[in-house]
Amino acid sequence: MSSSSHIFSYRKIDKVFKRIPLIGKLLTSIFGLQEWAMLEFTRIIEKRLKVSLMDLINRYMLKKRWGGKVVPLNKNIASEVIFLPTQEIMEILKRSKVTGIANCYCRETQRRNNKPNCNHTLRTCIHIGSGKSLYDIPRKSVNLRKISRKEVINLLEQCDNECLIHQLIYYPNPNFYYVICNCSPCCYVVLSKFLKIGFPQMIRSDFIAETDTNLCINCGKCEEWCYFRARSFSNNQLEFDATYCFGCGICISKCLQKAISLKLISSS
Repeated sequence: MSSSSHIFSYRKIDKVFKRIPLIGKLLTSIFGLQEWAMLEFTRIIEKRLKVSLMDLINRYMLKKRWGGKVVPLNKNIASEVIFLPTQEIMEILKRSKVTGIANCYCRETQRRNNKPNCNHTLRTCIHIGSGKSLYDIPRKSVNLRKISRKEVINLLEQCDNECLIHQLIYYPNPNFYYVICNCSPCCYVVLSKFLKIGFPQMIRSDFIAETDTNLCINCGKCEEWCYFRARSFSNNQLEFDATYCFGCGICISKCLQKAISLKLISSS
């Protein structure tokens, strides 16, 4: 089947998911239950055979159907911006049946080494009871279970302070998610592969960072923490490439001058 035929088929399937979200949520739940086993299997095979099995699986099987969608924390969004409940991580959590917080698989696996890459918080994966659909969010009410809403908020704030990127892990398309991860490029499989080889499973948020040049003092702090390399300095002047910005908001928490905020992308 040609690439154009694949795209046409996926479009038809996505239309079915939108019309009957329950089908997508069932697939999301099934995939989410076996994700740990899939990641562990591919990790072992890659280690033993020295091949990039994950790349092959994504290229020939998942075909951009699985990955992470960046969603920022509302404190990083400009106060005048009106955003939808599907565009901000806390709003999404309010409308999801959270069953608990667990260890991050990628970070936990990486910690098995004698020399871990980082000391980020280990217990950062927010698990959802069953697959959820972004189509349902405007109609759902607050429903956090087993852990308090305050605990979730505190975790997200902590992850933001640690410069971790909030992501919806999705399947079978970005409108269906089964876990919310807080990721860093030193550990997270999808993010690290994206930064190294342009892995297609990373999806940007609906926002973009905007810098107030009147407040910016060109200190270079934001460049240091921009994982996606949208920020650079030339002749002590900030240069910003919007095509690389994923709207994660990390640069905002690191800017002492409060010169950066997230703005809604006009096409959203």
